[in-house]
Amino acid sequence: MKMEELKPGEIDKILEHAPICYIPWGSLEWHGVQNPIGLDTLKAHQLCLMAAEKTGGVVHPPVYCGYNTMKPHAGFKKTLEMNKETVQVLAQDTFEQLYDEGFRIIFVLMGHYGGEHMKALREAGFLFQEKHKDAKILLFSDAEIAADKGIVGDHAAGYETSLMMYFSPQLVDIKLLPKDRPITIKEDGIGGPVDPRKSTIEEGRRIAEIVVEGMVARVKQLIGG
Repeated sequence: MKMEELKPGEIDKILEHAPICYIPWGSLEWHGVQNPIGLDTLKAHQLCLMAAEKTGGVVHPPVYCGYNTMKPHAGFKKTLEMNKETVQVLAQDTFEQLYDEGFRIIFVLMGHYGGEHMKALREAGFLFQEKHKDAKILLFSDAEIAADKGIVGDHAAGYETSLMMYFSPQLVDIKLLPKDRPITIKEDGIGGPVDPRKSTIEEGRRIAEIVVEGMVARVKQLIGG
Protein backbone atom coordinates (compact mmCIF):
# COMPACT_ATOMS: atom_id res chain seq x y z
CA MET A 1 0.00 0.00 0.00
CA LYS A 2 2.92 2.34 0.54
CA MET A 3 3.18 4.11 -2.79
CA GLU A 4 6.95 4.53 -2.61
CA GLU A 5 7.42 0.78 -2.21
CA LEU A 6 5.25 -0.29 -5.15
CA LYS A 7 6.51 -1.40 -8.56
CA PRO A 8 4.90 0.13 -11.69
CA GLY A 9 2.92 -3.01 -12.47
CA GLU A 10 1.57 -3.18 -8.93
CA ILE A 11 0.33 0.39 -9.21
CA ASP A 12 -1.38 -0.44 -12.51
CA LYS A 13 -3.31 -3.26 -10.84
CA ILE A 14 -4.37 -0.99 -7.99
CA LEU A 15 -5.54 1.69 -10.43
CA GLU A 16 -7.75 -0.87 -12.19
CA HIS A 17 -9.66 -1.77 -9.04
CA ALA A 18 -9.25 1.11 -6.57
CA PRO A 19 -7.80 4.36 -7.97
CA ILE A 20 -7.63 5.79 -4.43
CA CYS A 21 -4.73 7.66 -2.88
CA TYR A 22 -4.54 8.57 0.79
CA ILE A 23 -2.23 11.46 1.71
CA PRO A 24 -1.17 11.75 5.37
CA TRP A 25 -0.45 15.46 5.81
CA GLY A 26 0.97 16.94 8.98
CA SER A 27 3.81 18.94 10.43
CA LEU A 28 6.99 18.86 12.44
CA GLU A 29 5.75 20.59 15.55
CA TRP A 30 6.05 20.73 19.33
CA HIS A 31 3.72 18.17 20.92
CA GLY A 32 4.78 18.36 24.53
CA VAL A 33 7.91 16.91 26.08
CA GLN A 34 6.41 13.40 25.99
CA ASN A 35 5.79 13.08 22.24
CA PRO A 36 7.86 13.17 19.03
CA ILE A 37 7.59 16.36 16.99
CA GLY A 38 6.34 14.38 14.01
CA LEU A 39 3.23 13.17 15.86
CA ASP A 40 0.71 14.82 13.49
CA THR A 41 2.07 13.08 10.44
CA LEU A 42 3.05 9.82 12.10
CA LYS A 43 -0.50 9.20 13.34
CA ALA A 44 -2.05 10.29 10.02
CA HIS A 45 0.20 7.87 8.14
CA GLN A 46 -0.84 4.92 10.29
CA LEU A 47 -4.51 5.84 10.03
CA CYS A 48 -4.23 6.03 6.24
CA LEU A 49 -2.57 2.62 6.11
CA MET A 50 -5.39 1.15 8.18
CA ALA A 51 -8.02 2.70 5.89
CA ALA A 52 -6.29 1.57 2.71
CA GLU A 53 -6.31 -2.02 3.99
CA LYS A 54 -10.10 -1.85 3.94
CA THR A 55 -10.72 0.11 0.71
CA GLY A 56 -7.74 -0.67 -1.45
CA GLY A 57 -5.66 2.05 -3.04
CA VAL A 58 -2.28 3.44 -2.06
CA VAL A 59 -0.88 5.59 0.69
CA HIS A 60 1.28 8.52 -0.39
CA PRO A 61 4.48 9.07 1.61
CA PRO A 62 3.85 11.24 4.69
CA VAL A 63 3.96 14.98 4.04
CA TYR A 64 5.64 17.05 6.76
CA CYS A 65 4.60 20.55 5.77
CA GLY A 66 2.71 22.48 8.44
CA TYR A 67 1.47 26.06 8.48
CA ASN A 68 -0.13 27.88 11.45
CA THR A 69 1.83 25.76 13.95
CA MET A 70 2.75 26.15 17.61
CA LYS A 71 5.72 28.36 16.72
CA PRO A 72 3.75 31.49 15.71
CA HIS A 73 0.71 30.47 17.77
CA ALA A 74 2.39 30.01 21.15
CA GLY A 75 6.12 30.53 20.64
CA PHE A 76 7.22 26.90 20.90
CA LYS A 77 10.40 25.89 19.11
CA LYS A 78 11.19 22.36 17.89
CA THR A 79 8.71 23.33 15.21
CA LEU A 80 9.08 24.00 11.49
CA GLU A 81 6.62 26.68 10.36
CA MET A 82 6.04 26.70 6.61
CA ASN A 83 4.16 29.47 4.86
CA LYS A 84 0.76 29.22 3.24
CA GLU A 85 2.15 29.48 -0.28
CA THR A 86 4.51 26.56 0.29
CA VAL A 87 1.68 24.37 1.56
CA GLN A 88 -0.63 25.25 -1.30
CA VAL A 89 1.93 24.87 -4.09
CA LEU A 90 2.99 21.49 -2.75
CA ALA A 91 -0.65 20.42 -2.42
CA GLN A 92 -1.64 21.61 -5.90
CA ASP A 93 1.34 19.92 -7.56
CA THR A 94 0.76 16.70 -5.63
CA PHE A 95 -2.95 16.56 -6.49
CA GLU A 96 -2.28 17.26 -10.16
CA GLN A 97 0.43 14.61 -10.39
CA LEU A 98 -1.76 12.00 -8.73
CA TYR A 99 -4.53 12.80 -11.18
CA ASP A 100 -2.08 12.51 -14.07
CA GLU A 101 -1.12 9.05 -12.77
CA GLY A 102 -4.75 7.94 -12.84
CA PHE A 103 -5.94 8.35 -9.26
CA ARG A 104 -9.52 9.59 -9.07
CA ILE A 105 -10.18 9.62 -5.32
CA ILE A 106 -7.74 11.56 -3.19
CA PHE A 107 -8.16 11.55 0.59
CA VAL A 108 -6.05 14.08 2.45
CA LEU A 109 -5.98 13.19 6.14
CA MET A 110 -4.87 16.31 8.00
CA GLY A 111 -3.05 15.35 11.17
CA HIS A 112 -2.24 19.00 11.93
CA TYR A 113 -5.29 21.01 12.99
CA GLY A 114 -4.12 24.59 12.62
CA GLY A 115 -7.20 26.38 11.33
CA GLU A 116 -5.36 28.38 8.69
CA HIS A 117 -3.40 25.30 7.66
CA MET A 118 -6.56 23.31 7.03
CA LYS A 119 -8.09 26.26 5.21
CA ALA A 120 -5.05 26.50 2.94
CA LEU A 121 -5.25 22.82 2.02
CA ARG A 122 -8.99 23.04 1.43
CA GLU A 123 -8.53 26.00 -0.88
CA ALA A 124 -6.08 23.94 -2.93
CA GLY A 125 -8.51 21.04 -2.89
CA PHE A 126 -11.37 23.24 -4.07
CA LEU A 127 -9.35 24.47 -7.06
CA PHE A 128 -8.44 20.89 -7.95
CA GLN A 129 -12.06 19.76 -7.71
CA GLU A 130 -13.25 22.64 -9.88
CA LYS A 131 -10.74 21.67 -12.55
CA HIS A 132 -11.28 17.90 -12.46
CA LYS A 133 -14.97 17.04 -12.32
CA ASP A 134 -14.27 13.34 -12.85
CA ALA A 135 -12.22 13.13 -9.64
CA LYS A 136 -13.12 13.47 -5.98
CA ILE A 137 -10.99 14.94 -3.23
CA LEU A 138 -11.68 14.63 0.48
CA LEU A 139 -9.92 16.73 3.11
CA PHE A 140 -10.58 15.94 6.76
CA SER A 141 -8.64 16.03 9.99
CA ASP A 142 -8.74 12.90 12.11
CA ALA A 143 -10.26 14.99 14.92
CA GLU A 144 -13.16 16.02 12.68
CA ILE A 145 -13.91 12.40 11.87
CA ALA A 146 -13.67 11.37 15.52
CA ALA A 147 -16.03 14.19 16.47
CA ASP A 148 -18.84 12.33 14.68
CA LYS A 149 -18.68 9.84 17.56
CA GLY A 150 -18.40 12.42 20.31
CA ILE A 151 -14.61 12.28 20.67
CA VAL A 152 -12.85 15.62 21.12
CA GLY A 153 -9.48 16.11 19.46
CA ASP A 154 -6.67 18.05 21.07
CA HIS A 155 -3.07 19.17 20.80
CA ALA A 156 -0.73 16.65 22.43
CA ALA A 157 -3.18 15.87 25.26
CA GLY A 158 -5.04 12.63 25.95
CA TYR A 159 -6.39 12.17 22.42
CA GLU A 160 -3.19 12.60 20.41
CA THR A 161 -0.89 11.07 23.02
CA SER A 162 -3.08 7.96 23.21
CA LEU A 163 -2.98 7.60 19.43
CA MET A 164 0.80 7.91 19.47
CA MET A 165 1.05 5.35 22.27
CA TYR A 166 -1.05 2.92 20.24
CA PHE A 167 0.92 3.31 17.02
CA SER A 168 4.44 3.75 18.42
CA PRO A 169 4.61 3.31 22.21
CA GLN A 170 8.40 3.44 22.11
CA LEU A 171 8.20 7.09 20.98
CA VAL A 172 6.13 8.29 23.98
CA ASP A 173 7.42 8.91 27.50
CA ILE A 174 4.67 10.03 29.87
CA LYS A 175 7.20 10.20 32.72
CA LEU A 176 8.66 13.36 31.20
CA LEU A 177 5.49 15.31 31.97
CA PRO A 178 5.28 17.34 35.21
CA LYS A 179 3.69 15.42 38.07
CA ASP A 180 2.71 18.17 40.49
CA ARG A 181 0.77 20.76 38.51
CA PRO A 182 -1.90 21.15 35.82
CA ILE A 183 -0.84 20.83 32.16
CA THR A 184 -1.34 24.05 30.17
CA ILE A 185 -0.84 25.40 26.68
CA LYS A 186 1.24 28.29 27.99
CA GLU A 187 3.71 26.20 29.98
CA ASP A 188 3.61 22.88 28.17
CA GLY A 189 2.23 23.51 24.68
CA ILE A 190 -0.47 20.94 25.41
CA GLY A 191 -4.19 21.57 25.27
CA GLY A 192 -7.33 19.47 25.39
CA PRO A 193 -10.05 18.07 27.63
CA VAL A 194 -8.16 14.91 28.64
CA ASP A 195 -4.94 15.14 30.65
CA PRO A 196 -2.11 13.51 28.65
CA ARG A 197 -1.00 11.73 31.81
CA LYS A 198 -4.18 9.64 31.46
CA SER A 199 -3.30 8.46 27.96
CA THR A 200 -3.44 4.74 27.23
CA ILE A 201 -2.75 2.37 24.38
CA GLU A 202 -6.30 1.04 24.68
CA GLU A 203 -7.79 4.51 24.21
CA GLY A 204 -5.52 5.08 21.23
CA ARG A 205 -6.78 1.86 19.65
CA ARG A 206 -10.39 2.87 20.25
CA ILE A 207 -9.88 6.30 18.67
CA ALA A 208 -7.98 4.85 15.70
CA GLU A 209 -10.71 2.35 14.93
CA ILE A 210 -13.37 5.05 15.05
CA VAL A 211 -11.40 7.38 12.77
CA VAL A 212 -10.65 4.63 10.26
CA GLU A 213 -14.30 3.56 10.22
CA GLY A 214 -15.23 7.15 9.35
CA MET A 215 -12.59 7.38 6.65
CA VAL A 216 -13.69 4.14 5.03
CA ALA A 217 -17.36 5.15 5.12
CA ARG A 218 -16.57 8.40 3.30
CA VAL A 219 -14.60 6.64 0.60
CA LYS A 220 -17.17 3.89 0.11
CA GLN A 221 -19.85 6.52 -0.26
CA LEU A 222 -17.93 7.93 -3.23
CA ILE A 223 -17.40 4.56 -4.89
CA GLY A 224 -20.93 3.37 -4.18
CA GLY A 225 -19.82 0.53 -1.94
